[in-house]
Amino acid sequence: MDAYAAWLGSPRWLRLGGGHRAAGDALAARDVLVRMAEGRGNVFTPRPAAPGDPVAGAPAGTALAAAATDA
Repeated sequence: MDAYAAWLGSPRWLRLGGGHRAAGDALAARDVLVRMAEGRGNVFTPRPAAPGDPVAGAPAGTALAAAATDA
């Protein structure tokens, strides 16, 4: 509830509307997370890495870095 309120910019927690039953609360939380994951309609455009950015790719020695070199 706090994360949802912060995402909406509300100064207080908000009810999710699940009726305080386990199944209803779980479905209400899922619906809120899906809406939050969809965003607010803004298009995200990644920017190129700037000089001094910490890491320009997967950290060396990780499975992700190994997979990137195999491709």
